[in-house]
Amino acid sequence: MLKGKHVTLRGLEVEDATEILRHFNHLEVRRFLATSHYIAKEEEEQWIRSTWEARRKGEAYIFGIELNDPKQLIGSCGLDAVSAIHRATELGIAVWNKQYWGKGLGTEALILLLHYGFNILNLHSVYLTVIEDNVRAQRTYLKVGFLPAGRHRHAIYQDGTYKDLLLMDILADEYRQRYPLPGSVAAKMTVLP
Repeated sequence: MLKGKHVTLRGLEVEDATEILRHFNHLEVRRFLATSHYIAKEEEEQWIRSTWEARRKGEAYIFGIELNDPKQLIGSCGLDAVSAIHRATELGIAVWNKQYWGKGLGTEALILLLHYGFNILNLHSVYLTVIEDNVRAQRTYLKVGFLPAGRHRHAIYQDGTYKDLLLMDILADEYRQRYPLPGSVAAKMTVLP
């Protein structure tokens, strides 16, 4: 568990599936995600269970983003396809409760997750992909320190058109320069068992 000022990153539980899908299955939320199909409750529950096994194997670290006050699950984020050899991973994040968009909570969750990846897991590189028309997410990633790294042209077919996926990444040294532990946002977090 990673506790920040406004949000806590915690493991997902099967019981979270109902809350996740209450928001996740809205078209407005899914249009910015590569997973654009409707998700059934059983499918979401199975995915949550699979995250436990992936964590046990050190392959992925998936968290729910929970608001501290009032306690409420508002999104999820994680490090997937973790490579111990290359010390690299792919990051994914979604604040699927639209009520909390634009409030800086995703930014805080990203900083906490990157702290975990770079300072706890000792990763060297974290990358992500973002659909080209998800401008709000791109601004957030840039603000946190991600840099543009490439473009996968026509990677997504959505709403009758092909869209590009933008690749962005951040290295451990770049993160630590922005967020040195003493006095940084990351330093104000608590890592709980």
